[in-house]
Amino acid sequence: MAQQSYQASATVTSAPPHHNSQPSSYATQTSPPIPLQAVVVATTNPAAQQLSEKEKKQKAWKYEGYREFSKWMASDDDCFVIRRFHSLNAHVILYLQDRIVEIEEELEKIHVKNASNHDDGQRNSSFRWDRLFEPERDRLMKELADLLHQYNQHIDTYSRIRERPQAERRQVQNLQTYMRRGAITKAEGGFAQRSRDLMSINPKTVSPLGRLLESTRVVRLSRFFQAKADPDSHIISDYVHYTSDEALAIFTTIAIIVLGLVMLLGPLWWLEFVANSKIRLGIITGFLAVFMGLMSLATNNRPFEVVASSAAYAAVLMVYMQIGSNG
Repeated sequence: MAQQSYQASATVTSAPPHHNSQPSSYATQTSPPIPLQAVVVATTNPAAQQLSEKEKKQKAWKYEGYREFSKWMASDDDCFVIRRFHSLNAHVILYLQDRIVEIEEELEKIHVKNASNHDDGQRNSSFRWDRLFEPERDRLMKELADLLHQYNQHIDTYSRIRERPQAERRQVQNLQTYMRRGAITKAEGGFAQRSRDLMSINPKTVSPLGRLLESTRVVRLSRFFQAKADPDSHIISDYVHYTSDEALAIFTTIAIIVLGLVMLLGPLWWLEFVANSKIRLGIITGFLAVFMGLMSLATNNRPFEVVASSAAYAAVLMVYMQIGSNG
């Protein structure tokens, strides 16, 4: 996961002008048989070759552009956010559907015309005959074959795109934050504002607890969760921070194990020191409610799975209560 950190209070000033000399060339003519010779003199500006990151950021449209934007997008699944074009896809499907309906009606007219003609030379039984004597129907069939292929393929492709979840808020914010660099012109980067139409190219199934950790700024910028820099695929910059999925998964697993131990051992010891049955029942009720909440937040279990797990946990707590009562 990639997260970006920009200092909102930073002031961007214009970069100092760079006096880059343009290559110059001239030709000298000597007496035969010496041929025309071209002498090229190129000058370079060392300052242009050693631009600081701050200077590049001030003119991102010049030094970064689509090359860096594409690299940033490809560097992490959380960065690769694009539009799905809901309304336009529906528009195209409706257009293809309408044209197919038109052809269907025209084919029906030709069929009725040939069927009602008393001349036995007219027929509806042969594609080969159509190619020779009914070219209009043959043309319509060819067009229909192409249109149906496009129609079916478009519906199949779009149905899979439509199943993808909407891009998460933090992913959209990442994209919008990067666009403020100015590496891409405002008109071409405007898609970042269509938050309801954006999707991640490779959505991941993350538990609510994992999403909470990912959205926490302290966690994202922590060294413990920082991903190892990869110059071949990552943007090496003070303004872009990559979070390790593996580190987050390990932390989440440890947190769930610790919470599980607390939920099992906590009531066991607490009930040991409480004799009043009503208070003991209240303790069990409280732990059961907390358990259901944790199961909903820390896992991707469906509601009935949470209820089933909670019922099993309640049975364990009732055993604790029974043991304490017998003691």
